[in-house]
Amino acid sequence: MNVHTAVRRYEHHFHAMGTEAGAWLWCNNQQQARAALMQVQAYFARVEARLSRFRPGSELSRMNRSAGAPFSASPMLFALVTQALAWRDATDGLFDPTILRALEASGYDRSFAEVAPEQAARGPAAATPAAGADVLLGPGRTIRLPANVGIDLGGIAKGWAAQVAAQHLGMWGTALVDAGGDIATGGIPRQEAWVVTVAHPLEAGKEIAVVPLHNQAIATSSRAARRWQVDGVAAHHLIDPRTGAPAQNNVLSVTAVGRRLPDVEIHAKVALILGEDEGAAYLSRLDSVAALMTSEDGRSVMTGGFGEQAYVSTSRFAERFRAA
Repeated sequence: MNVHTAVRRYEHHFHAMGTEAGAWLWCNNQQQARAALMQVQAYFARVEARLSRFRPGSELSRMNRSAGAPFSASPMLFALVTQALAWRDATDGLFDPTILRALEASGYDRSFAEVAPEQAARGPAAATPAAGADVLLGPGRTIRLPANVGIDLGGIAKGWAAQVAAQHLGMWGTALVDAGGDIATGGIPRQEAWVVTVAHPLEAGKEIAVVPLHNQAIATSSRAARRWQVDGVAAHHLIDPRTGAPAQNNVLSVTAVGRRLPDVEIHAKVALILGEDEGAAYLSRLDSVAALMTSEDGRSVMTGGFGEQAYVSTSRFAERFRAA
C-alpha cells in the first residue's frame, strides 16, 4: 500500500495528566503520521506514570516519601526538579515546586476529579509556607528533600511534556501539541499560523481571544475552573508560596505567549499570584512574551503587544473570525 500522499493534517486526541490532550501533524506519510501521533500519547503516559503525585507508585511519589534521605532519581525526574528549582530562583520564589504540603493543606490532596465532588467534606488543615525549602541536588542524580517537604511538578511537567512531544513530532512535519491549554507548536502549517482560541474565564462557551502562533507556545493559568470549597472556604490550586495558601487577588486568569513551554505557563502563574499591578509589571519586563490578564470584573490588561498579535474580545469573537 502506498502510504505517501499529499501533505495533509492528521490529529489524535487522548486523556492524560488530568486533562484532555491532542496532537496535530501536517505530513505526507499517513502511516508515519498516525504512528507518530500515537507515540505522543505513549510519551505522555510515561511522563504521567513517572511524575504524577496522585499515583502512589510514581517515581515522584516515592521521592516525596523519602524526604529526609537521598533519593536516586531518573534522568527525567532529575532534569525536571533541576529546572523547577532554577525557575524558583529566577522568579524569587513565586514559582516554587516545594508547595506540595501547602496544596494538600488547601484540600488538593487527590486529583481534581476527586476533590471537586467532595467540596466541604472535611475541615482545612493549616497551610505552611513552603518557599525556600532547601532541596539538595547531588552527584549521581541524587535529590534530597528536607523532612516533611514534598515536591509538586504539576506546574511544569505538563508543559514540558507538550514541548518535548511537539519537538519530536516536528521531525515528521509541522506540529502542534495541546495539553489542556498548554500548547507548543513547531513550524507553520501551509505557510499560515496555527490559530488557537482562549476560553473566556467568566463566560462558559465563549472565547476571549483568538491567537495566531508562529513557532510559539501559549499557556493559561486560571483559577476559574480548578476551585473548590473546604469547610465553606473557597480554595484553588494556585498557591502563593509567600503565604502557603491559595493566591488572593482580583486576577482570574493570565494567558501568556512566548517561545516555549513550560516557560510561558510559569510566567502566567507568577503574574496571577502577584495580582493585577505587580503581575502586569512583571509581564512587561519579559522579552518576547505577550500576555492577556483578565480580572474578576471582566477587565483585560495586555502586555508585550498581545493585542497586536491576537484578536481580543469579550463576545463570541472566534465564531465571527472563523466565518470571515
